[in-house]
Amino acid sequence: MKNTNTPYHFFGSIDSNDYDVVFFIEEMPNTILEKLSLSKELSQEIALKYSEKLINANLAVVKAGEIVSVYKGTPDELNNAILSTYHLHAQEYELLIKQKLPRNLHLKMIRGLRMILSFISKTQYRTIVKQALQQDIYAKMDVLKTIDFNEIEDFGKGSNPLDLKKSLAFQLGQTLALYDNKEAYTKDEVATFYPELAIYLRRDSNTTMRSIQKYIHLFIHAVESEIPKMEHTTE
Repeated sequence: MKNTNTPYHFFGSIDSNDYDVVFFIEEMPNTILEKLSLSKELSQEIALKYSEKLINANLAVVKAGEIVSVYKGTPDELNNAILSTYHLHAQEYELLIKQKLPRNLHLKMIRGLRMILSFISKTQYRTIVKQALQQDIYAKMDVLKTIDFNEIEDFGKGSNPLDLKKSLAFQLGQTLALYDNKEAYTKDEVATFYPELAIYLRRDSNTTMRSIQKYIHLFIHAVESEIPKMEHTTE
């Protein structure tokens, strides 16, 4: 018996700490607040059945078997992530995504840059990071180049260092994989492409930031090589 009249799919890594769920709706709400409210409402409808982990909900609109609008992320990434990982999970609904979408590397880089900075926005670099997050890609890149991740020992009040290291590693691995014309939608896929990141993806304790710093340098090089080709430098 289905828990809601709104179709939904589980996606992403099979061993995720939460349930990554996307609900398919007819029309995307206009405001962030409306999207948040709807995602919470739909999550509550399935929360009793899936109570083992927290539900990380997204919203999507599908037309002709392709995602055309999302609440979180980008349509191309979510579309292909579902197509790639649907089979890893027990599902209530038949797969609604029918074909892959071409990936937007430049948008992934722009979003990835913002997310990487946001992950360290409560560290000792908070002042320059928060300023950069309000500015363009060039300012963000300039700030990222000045940050020594090896010097980060405290991610800030209320932050989980292992979760943030995992998020950094996953974002770096996903973006660099796409730069190399590869798509990665699970932690195992990222770890296969970049074994040095596996310790962070597993949330191993007592890890240094040495490999994170190495991949930050690779990320900077990749983004700098693509900036001249970008038609847009904002999300």
